[in-house]
Amino acid sequence: MANDYYTRQGSYTKGTLARGDVVKGDFDALVTAWDSGQTNHKRALKLPDEGSPQTDFAITANAATRATKAIGFDSLGAIELQAGVGSWEGTWATSTAYTLRDVVVDGAAGGSTDNLYICIVAHTSGTFSTDLAASKWELMLDVEEARKWAKKTDGVVASSEYSAKAYAIGGTGVTTTSGKGASKEWAIASGLVDTASYSSKEYAQGTAASTGGSAKDYAQKVNGGVSGATSDHSAKAWAVGGTGVTTTASKGAAKEWATGVLVDTSEYSAKEYAVGTTVAAGSAKDWAMQASGTVDGTSYSAKYNADAAATSASASSTSASASSTSATASASSATAAASSETAAASSATSAAASYDSFDDRYLGVKSSDPTLDNDSNALVDGALYFNTTNNVMMVYDLGNTTWLRTTPTSTDQGHINTVSGISANVTTVAGISSDVTAVAGKATEIGLLGVAGVITDMGILGTADVVTDMNVLATADVVTDMNTLGTADVVADLNTLGTADVVADMNTLGTSANVTAMDTVAGSIASVNTVSGSIANVNTTATNITGVNSFAERYRVDSSDPTTSLDEGDLAYNTTSNALKYYDGSAWNAITSDTDVKAGVSANDTTAGYLNGKLVAGTLISFTENNDGGNETLTITSTADSAGTAVAMAIALGG
Repeated sequence: MANDYYTRQGSYTKGTLARGDVVKGDFDALVTAWDSGQTNHKRALKLPDEGSPQTDFAITANAATRATKAIGFDSLGAIELQAGVGSWEGTWATSTAYTLRDVVVDGAAGGSTDNLYICIVAHTSGTFSTDLAASKWELMLDVEEARKWAKKTDGVVASSEYSAKAYAIGGTGVTTTSGKGASKEWAIASGLVDTASYSSKEYAQGTAASTGGSAKDYAQKVNGGVSGATSDHSAKAWAVGGTGVTTTASKGAAKEWATGVLVDTSEYSAKEYAVGTTVAAGSAKDWAMQASGTVDGTSYSAKYNADAAATSASASSTSASASSTSATASASSATAAASSETAAASSATSAAASYDSFDDRYLGVKSSDPTLDNDSNALVDGALYFNTTNNVMMVYDLGNTTWLRTTPTSTDQGHINTVSGISANVTTVAGISSDVTAVAGKATEIGLLGVAGVITDMGILGTADVVTDMNVLATADVVTDMNTLGTADVVADLNTLGTADVVADMNTLGTSANVTAMDTVAGSIASVNTVSGSIANVNTTATNITGVNSFAERYRVDSSDPTTSLDEGDLAYNTTSNALKYYDGSAWNAITSDTDVKAGVSANDTTAGYLNGKLVAGTLISFTENNDGGNETLTITSTADSAGTAVAMAIALGG
């Protein structure tokens, strides 16, 4: 005995002995066969027990006849071979014989909704609405509803919801509506989108008064206050000047504080304090080397006092030789002379120290970061030099022993609030005047050598001892010290601020390439500090610079699709094609406003289709979806009503 489930393992003859292992093999084979049969039985299509006697359902058609057909139920619930889910008959027409499962589109007779209907009762058509009301047709696919959800723009689709097109490009109830607004309007609209907020484009580059100022205005507007925040000014205005900043009380641009003259109607620029001629208190250059006249109306320059000291010393030497007969009387004046000598030497030392202090803070032009100052000493905090390799001014941070750029990189450009962090540097430049003032403050002591009383006293210096003492002023070492400010080398050093090269270095602060770098120089001026400390909106921009930069990287407007700095999810508005696009990681895709969207059988169906998502079960028919997300199937169940009838349905088979 053999079949698809069991093949006999041994041969048995009546009256003979059977081997145990053979019998066991047959028994095991029977168990396996039973399990296989039971498994297949469980997988079989079953019908409910509907009383006795049970009826066998059999389809006798061969494979060729069954091809492209479907197994279905007739009007009594019996299985039969049918012609598939439905037969497409095109647009519904009157006086036409329709059979079960014929499928039509309603056409003008049904209001041209393009809805699909399936015939559930064979009949000859009369009037479509009458036949539909008589349950001869059943809605199979509501195309009109799908179309409304896709592109209706003249109001709601259902309840308070609107179509995809309305939310994409606008429509009644979405455009300029509180709590709503279309995607296109949120991207590029010029006015209020939802009656309260503005579009991305408006916040980026618009001029609406109530936005608080666009990013573009805060970046580059120079013809007045930022639109929507007229008391605030742009980064460019604070950097290079603009209406409301240039020559304005308590303001002034960074460039003006670096290279201008009278900046905020009361204070002068760093350059003016260094080499200018209009500062009433005198510039650093004037205090160092002005040859004649007072610097500030009362005091003289270091060079003037040094020259005067040298002249007095020479006159003293001549008087000493002529007064040899008065040696005894001059003894009482020796101490005073020695004091005058000390004062002169101290003045010379102070002047040299003042120059050395400046030389320690501005190191000149170099091709790389120095590790020591020009005297081979340790670098001081705030020291400056101009790097010719990168064409940028550098400042030394002693706390971190690091040379820092004064010109921001592209990444640092947005961090304007760093201006206030280096205020000590400009203070150092202005602080030089106090050192020079200290030299001028010694004018009285130096002048003692030339007053009549001292000359009289010095005239009695004739003794050998006193002559020796007085000649100290004429020895090579002392003369060298006294002449420090007058020698060619020292004069050249003092003239550093006035030479073309140094002026060019100082003017570096005013070149277009280094305008931003000069923000650092202006950091010590209280008015400029308002860029980072006093203006709330500028501070907000700096605090949220990551978000601002992120927005600029995520959304762009251009005449062509961007090709650089691409990230999945980026948005771009192409002004040539007038299309809003998104980047999917490999290509730009247009966000279209009128597209038929495929609907899947379920949320995790990997293959979407137009029909399955809109299947409607007929009377006494139910659907059960199986194997979600994989090889999905539908179980279609029909239950007879009390009259023993059911609506015919079918399961499509492959051909």
